[in-house]
Amino acid sequence: MSVVERMRPLLGTFVTIRVEATADITQAHVESAVECAFRAISRVNRLMSFHRRSSDIGRLNRARPGACLRVHSWTYQVLREAQRLWHWSGGAFDCNVGVPLMRSGLLPKATGGYVCRRHRPCAAAIHLRHNRTVRLNTRVALDLGGIAKGFAVDKAVEALLSHGVKCGLVNAGGDLRVFGSDSQPVWVRRPEDPTRVQMIGALTNGAVATSASYYTGTSRPGEATASAIVDTTCGRRVSMTSSVSVIAQTCMLADALTKIAILKGRLPAHFARHAHARIVTL
Repeated sequence: MSVVERMRPLLGTFVTIRVEATADITQAHVESAVECAFRAISRVNRLMSFHRRSSDIGRLNRARPGACLRVHSWTYQVLREAQRLWHWSGGAFDCNVGVPLMRSGLLPKATGGYVCRRHRPCAAAIHLRHNRTVRLNTRVALDLGGIAKGFAVDKAVEALLSHGVKCGLVNAGGDLRVFGSDSQPVWVRRPEDPTRVQMIGALTNGAVATSASYYTGTSRPGEATASAIVDTTCGRRVSMTSSVSVIAQTCMLADALTKIAILKGRLPAHFARHAHARIVTL
């Protein structure tokens, strides 16, 4: 069996896709499958990017209260999952966090039009109606950065599987999903020295995502640094010295559950059971 590996800059990071070309499918077919997987990731970026005015999220963030906007089924699916996680986490997971991230310079202000004087959680700020329509109850500054990258990885894996690829991985800057019979080692950057990595185990037919503050601050190694995760109870970014990885069945859940685990200081038992998830802290 030969291995096909491709890398592209997407989602603000580098995305790697590696698959095995088995005897029952040709090399050209595998190349086509990989191309479709990259297209799926690009589509998620076009639909859900905070930076793009024309994305579904860009349109929602510029719309006035009372407006109803129809969004793509993928955006609707992620928003619905975000609201579900908000309820399940007791309000800890919230995607209406664009304002504090803009104030701290982690998100651009140029996309404009935000007048969010008082924070309202995503579950109250938007109402998901039938036919993929979203009604705004207030001005919003939605940011799906805490969940959409994992969703993009899942969509890429779906594309590969639909083309008959049986074994491989998709890695979007550490949001990793592995499928097939072969296990893959999982390496995580060490928080005190992000130039070094540590293996935390091997993964088969599952996903892992990691949240940390390696690149969101300028403090010295070992000091707490403000991450890109916002505690909406105080409107401030969470400072952390460690990294938190969550292993789950899907990359979307793994991605979102790292934020919940950090905000709540643990991974709630009902989440762990539902997602077959476990946590690794360095």
